Amino acid sequence: MKVIYTIFLFIIAPTAFSQPLIDTINFKPVEIIDNKIPASFKISSFDSVSLQQSANLSDLITTNSSVFIKSYGLGSLSSISFRGTGASHTKVLWNGVALNSPMNGQIDFSLYPTLFFDNAELHYGASGLIDGDGALGGSVVLNNQEQFNKQTKITLNQIVGSFGTYTTGFKLKTGNALWFYETQLYGKKAQNNYSYTNITLKNNPTENLENAVVNQYGIQQAIYRKFKNSTLGTRIWYFNSDRELPSNLTRSELTNENQQDESYRALIEWKGLATKFQYKISSAFVKELLIYENNAASMYSKNNSYIFDNNINTSIYFDYKFKFTNNLNINYEIANTDSYAQEYNRLNASWLLGINKIFNSLSIDIFNRTMMVGETFKNLAPGVGSQLKLFKKEDFFVKANAGINYHYPTFNDLYWNPGGNENLKPEYAKMLEGGLCYAKSINQFTLNTEITTFYSYVKDWIIWLPTFGNYWSPTNLKEVENKGIEFALNLSTHLKKLNFMGKINYAYTESTNMNAASDFDNSVNKQLIYVPYHKLSSTLQLKYKSLQLIYTYNYTGELFITTDNNWYLPAIFISDISISNQFIVQPTWSISGSFSVNNIINQEYQSVANRPMPGRNYLLSVFINFTKP
Repeated sequence: MKVIYTIFLFIIAPTAFSQPLIDTINFKPVEIIDNKIPASFKISSFDSVSLQQSANLSDLITTNSSVFIKSYGLGSLSSISFRGTGASHTKVLWNGVALNSPMNGQIDFSLYPTLFFDNAELHYGASGLIDGDGALGGSVVLNNQEQFNKQTKITLNQIVGSFGTYTTGFKLKTGNALWFYETQLYGKKAQNNYSYTNITLKNNPTENLENAVVNQYGIQQAIYRKFKNSTLGTRIWYFNSDRELPSNLTRSELTNENQQDESYRALIEWKGLATKFQYKISSAFVKELLIYENNAASMYSKNNSYIFDNNINTSIYFDYKFKFTNNLNINYEIANTDSYAQEYNRLNASWLLGINKIFNSLSIDIFNRTMMVGETFKNLAPGVGSQLKLFKKEDFFVKANAGINYHYPTFNDLYWNPGGNENLKPEYAKMLEGGLCYAKSINQFTLNTEITTFYSYVKDWIIWLPTFGNYWSPTNLKEVENKGIEFALNLSTHLKKLNFMGKINYAYTESTNMNAASDFDNSVNKQLIYVPYHKLSSTLQLKYKSLQLIYTYNYTGELFITTDNNWYLPAIFISDISISNQFIVQPTWSISGSFSVNNIINQEYQSVANRPMPGRNYLLSVFINFTKP
């Protein structure tokens, strides 16, 4: 009965809070803005240059943020650790649609080419509560943009690189004042046969990586129609990846492993403005297929998952200083695999209520998310935030926020055979952060800087442990404390035709296990494995007319690979450099070319034990751009 009442409450809630109002706000009838994260919560955005310089989401985050990406090798699995949390604790959204697998709660960041989205953001800590449940570390938000004008833009790019890498991309955007049409095509092939030193063998011989071929292709299609105060449209995104999985350094023979990933994503959305009322209604379907083969072990595994995701997001503006938010999400998940006893499904629903109020130099945000996942109901997952402008004539802000969020067990946690545990409880996190922001512009000089300190406590962290039956099983055992400090600095200036830009992102993270799994567990008060204390990314960019030089430096501190912290991977220092130029052929045509040298110092390194990463390598890129007014 409680479940029926909860669903009924979710369904009627948006209507109850969206009655007509007498006063009006003068919105531009053609401008429709999606819900934004309030200023009291930390976010960071990636610019268009960063998107173009990065092959996929893994490269983008590694090179342009302080968030750690764990990579098994070039073209192989890449997972995220956001503020010391696990890979499944980061929520990934595409135009508001959650993409995390219901089976393991994760995504592979190497399977998301930057060609397929127009902008990307990182939402830190408690801001993930606004995006949905489960984001104990934060969220990665990917969005596409529609442009209603008579312009036609065509971009064709070709990339040739070391280790037999060939990448082709095509993007077409066209339309008029009422229609928008977009087609994006992508294809990649790579041998990934780079050399490395095998430190596990006598005399440390140099070997070439084998069984590492990657073939990928995809398409995204969009069509949108604009009305007076709203927009209706649809997007379809298909992606296919077929890759060989190389053996790790400790294996003396090839295992001939292969993994195929195929995804279908379809979205239809209607968004608009009506006096003080802003809305976005969307429905999406996501299908993921993963096939794993291991010929040496005679293994073949087929894994299917389906997500039906429905959202109603509304905002009411009582005036320009007072906003009320009311968001409803209903999500239905299905999964089946050879490792489950049967096909499983789950109905999830969540309801977010929030207010944002501005008092002169002070803004206050209050939210609460009520959620139901399967038969589990949580009616209190609050978040609060505040930002204060310290000086009237200076953009100097102090901000703080706090929140509570839950992460529910995945289907693998519950139903994997053998080992699944249907009695698992949701992971529970308390999050707190505070920071200072400063921005200054003087003539041609611009400065933006932010420093943030954060703390989170995660209870009932799910951990897989060996059992007496010689298999592993998950349990709610760990208590984890995450704390640290983050610093970001952006500088830019220009002198006549010379432009300079510099940015630094740094994070110090302590992620500590507070609870012992047994009397012999030496992991208590030790750093979690694959969570670096230090992570830094920096970029220097010089541009003279159309000639551009970009230098990036990335540092990742030691990575512990055992829970007692006795064994670790050395720190990683990676420097990349690229030079590019644009040539205007005609007023409507231009050609851009760039040459990149990655890992300039040819460092041998690993971000996962016994999984070598590539040394110095090269990329040559050509972009052909056509714009018809």
